Amino acid sequence: MTPSPCTNICKMDASLGLCQGCFRTLDEITAWSRLDDPTRLHILAEIARRRLTHAPQIGDSGSTGKQND
Repeated sequence: MTPSPCTNICKMDASLGLCQGCFRTLDEITAWSRLDDPTRLHILAEIARRRLTHAPQIGDSGSTGKQND
């Protein structure tokens, strides 16, 4: 069985409709336990693509771009 990609950072990004922790949609999160492995693997591939595309956007709201040294 393919394990869940959940990172226990369960906060949805409203503008993208993705969890900030695991990059899944609400539908993918709720269906995960009922999905077969091929479907889970497909979602994991989508998550990898989403991370590349959206990672800089997720969690950046309110960021000034400055580092706190």
